[in-house]
Amino acid sequence: MTELELSRRERKKEETRERIFKAACKLFRQKGFDATTIDEIAEKADVAKGTFFNYFPRKEAVLGYLSEMWIEEAEEKTASIVDEKGPAASKIRDMFVDFASFYEEDPQLAAYIVAESARRFSDDCDDMCKRWDDLGIKLIKHLQANGEVRRDIRPDRAHEILGAVYHDTLMRWAAAETKPFALKDELRTRLTIAMEGLESR
Repeated sequence: MTELELSRRERKKEETRERIFKAACKLFRQKGFDATTIDEIAEKADVAKGTFFNYFPRKEAVLGYLSEMWIEEAEEKTASIVDEKGPAASKIRDMFVDFASFYEEDPQLAAYIVAESARRFSDDCDDMCKRWDDLGIKLIKHLQANGEVRRDIRPDRAHEILGAVYHDTLMRWAAAETKPFALKDELRTRLTIAMEGLESR
């Protein structure tokens, strides 16, 4: 198989995956996550049920696909932030706060997305989690080199601290029937407080 044929094949696979994802999200919003079946998703995406399982091993994994989309976007934005001169901490914070927009746009799905993310983050072998960790550590190292974060803190520890603040805030918000705070505002406030504790002195 030629390189061009491989490229077309990969592109077609990605288009199929995207179609399944969009069909599933549309049904989740219309019927609710629990009431939506894999048969319905496959029918709406115009694929066989077996094709669905080729791309997503479980219904919840459809929501996990968001993590892959977000990590790709974060990696691209991170490259731009790192290339720019000057302070980067607030830009990095705001980038992660902006990812919460999806949760606020669809609070009903948010609890399922957060639960699937938590499941993936508990799996040390999950590729997406490794990519998020690598990205977070890379950003901390950049902030340390920039003089914005203390150098006496291990980058992986600083990353874990900020990640814990971020995910705990998401979980508290997603689990509450009556939302206790505006998610993006609270994330920005909490991350700012945590980042101030990591600042160079």
